[in-house]
Amino acid sequence: MPSTTRPDSGHRPSKAGISTYALYREAPSQQDPEFFHIEDIKSRARLFNWNIGIHQHPRMYQLVYVSHGQVKAHLDGQEHCLEGPCLFTLPPSVPHGFEFERDVTLGYVITLSQLLLSDERLSRNSAVHDELMRSAQVIRLKSHPEDRQFIDQSINQLLNEYNNNEPGKQQLFECLLFAMLIKLGRHLHAHHRQRHEGHYDTRYQQLSELIELHYREHLPSQFYADALCTTPIGLNRACKATTGKSLGDLLQDRLALEAQRMLIYSSAPVSLIAYELGFADPAYFARFFKRRVGTTPSIFREHREQA
Repeated sequence: MPSTTRPDSGHRPSKAGISTYALYREAPSQQDPEFFHIEDIKSRARLFNWNIGIHQHPRMYQLVYVSHGQVKAHLDGQEHCLEGPCLFTLPPSVPHGFEFERDVTLGYVITLSQLLLSDERLSRNSAVHDELMRSAQVIRLKSHPEDRQFIDQSINQLLNEYNNNEPGKQQLFECLLFAMLIKLGRHLHAHHRQRHEGHYDTRYQQLSELIELHYREHLPSQFYADALCTTPIGLNRACKATTGKSLGDLLQDRLALEAQRMLIYSSAPVSLIAYELGFADPAYFARFFKRRVGTTPSIFREHREQA
């Protein structure tokens, strides 16, 4: 959100036509009194008629927490209509704007220098840091009362530290802030993991059906990737996430399974089974079978017949 704290560094139109606002000097430091900033939405939004136009902050990270009221958020070209409680994470230079419900919306905006986000205490936790810096994020809190309670308590403590000049103010403020950021990063990480796992499960089911239709054809991974509108890398990622195996392993496992079935339940010669399974060379099939099963097709059949 734009700031009226420092008119001389105010806002300026960028080359792309998106207004750019700054809270900090050109070279911010930890001695800058605006290294972090916190204020309530109501007092700031009223200055802009409850409609904050689309703008960006080149060196600033923001958290916009709406505890009550409706909000229409414009985040990097996407529009989100929500009702509090919800929270928006805004990495540096992400275009954003807000339309708040007039005289009803309550909440807070926390603004941080990008330097603070690079602090080792936060950046060394790569999963959390990556989630926070990946892109603008929307966190819905209605179904997460424990997270909302934690955020409410954290913001109250941050406000208390921000508004009082007690010894160690900056250090305690940063500790409280990092605790809240880690909590938010965990929330985002869990959400993305669940979404990816659900996506991977669906992709794996679709792949399994394709393998069942085509495993005898010995087709390359690109065929399966094209059929599922993805890439071989993406397909392997889904396979690894659901089974711990690569696509190549799954294809070979299916061939080996069918070979074992045919050796057990048919009396066809090994060479014929090889051809049935798409192998042009029975000797190559025998090597493949031994590598996957641990013994040759002939010995495997003999042992099953004796069992």
